[in-house]
Amino acid sequence: MTHCKSNKHPDRPLRILIEAGDGRTNSAIFENNFLGHCLSLGAEVHVLSPGVCFKPFVERYRLPGTNFSYLSFQQAQKKRYRYLIRLEEYLRSILSRFGFRRVHHWMWKFFGARANAIDASFLSSLLDEVQPDCFVTADLNLGTSRGLVGMCRLRGIPTIGNVFSWDHPFHSHPSRPDQLTCWSAFMRDNLVDIGGFLPEQIEIIGAPGFDPYSDPDGKWTRQEFCDKIGLDPDRPILLFATLGQMMPLWDETGTFRAFLEALDNAALPGPPQVVLRLHPVSVDYYFDEFRGRKDIVFSRYSRYCPGMRWCPSRDETILAGNLMRHADVCISPGSTITIEAAIFDVPTIVPTFNPIMSEEYEQFFKKNWLQKHFRFIVEENTIALVNSSDELITAVRRALDDRTWLAQGRKKIRDYVIGPLDGRATERLAGVVVECASQGKWTR
Repeated sequence: MTHCKSNKHPDRPLRILIEAGDGRTNSAIFENNFLGHCLSLGAEVHVLSPGVCFKPFVERYRLPGTNFSYLSFQQAQKKRYRYLIRLEEYLRSILSRFGFRRVHHWMWKFFGARANAIDASFLSSLLDEVQPDCFVTADLNLGTSRGLVGMCRLRGIPTIGNVFSWDHPFHSHPSRPDQLTCWSAFMRDNLVDIGGFLPEQIEIIGAPGFDPYSDPDGKWTRQEFCDKIGLDPDRPILLFATLGQMMPLWDETGTFRAFLEALDNAALPGPPQVVLRLHPVSVDYYFDEFRGRKDIVFSRYSRYCPGMRWCPSRDETILAGNLMRHADVCISPGSTITIEAAIFDVPTIVPTFNPIMSEEYEQFFKKNWLQKHFRFIVEENTIALVNSSDELITAVRRALDDRTWLAQGRKKIRDYVIGPLDGRATERLAGVVVECASQGKWTR
């Protein structure tokens, strides 16, 4: 391996410091060989993560040229000057609304970075030891990198923030790295319009977490897939993906109950078989009463890393890809699978009703989905929204009869929302990071 030399430290190779504070982000990047790509480009990598205290985590990712340090999630989330930070965020939103993004950029540089850096004082000795040429946060929205981004700004270390999910541009970002990476034009445009970032700060790379979907070895035939999870390849497969337990008293079973009751009464040909795909934050035992049905197969990510929540392996992601690839219809009340299914051109239906908590559900869905990231999905007629059990069954019938229904909408999702789907997003992320480190500064 040829090492790229650091500009600031010409006697050693480039050093990348990456913070991965969450299991799903870690998997999306490390499971797809981000570390190996950086090493092949001549850079050493130092991983900062809560998972470091879990021996299998380190053993899984350790390569020659990598090092690991523990990140305290609790310390990283502390805000000593929380009111000043909120004031800066409020002023930033006003400036962004009226188009004064460069004023906001200056405000972060000379005020926000300093206020945030104070909260990363516990990591000061780590920076002294590692002396990175670039700092990367694998998930900008998580917030655990906030202080470290500010501290690196004050030390002249270039910073990169990976915007992990398609809905994250709609969240507040108190951390303001020099450069961002994201999936697509959709995310870039909203990071500019809502987040107040500058267009030249943002690099479109695709979604690293979707790289396994393009792996030729991970594409199973329908027969192979059905044999693995216990389905009949000759019967229709209806994928129902839950939204996740968003609030403690939130009922997540009501929509699924209504769907099953309507499905039983509809007597669709096949008859269809259902794969209940539980979101990682769904509560298993809420759905246990449905396990006795022979026409339902349960599926979910199961790999777990202490301190980092769910942490799917590449093999689990490949299975999820094949689940969408071979589903005849995808039904979900708003999980990311509603757009992932478009990768495989699967007709997708979003039920916007829950008969058990109808009022609360309607308010939650409108506020958190339809008025934010789902607005484009709805306005561009890319998927089917249904407001009752009867509408849901009608939509399922139509999707089973006509696979091309709303196909142009799914193409819009692939082209504008998801971004490049060539399996090389993780490789591009590594390239952006190493280039930034080799320049010793923000290059755009």
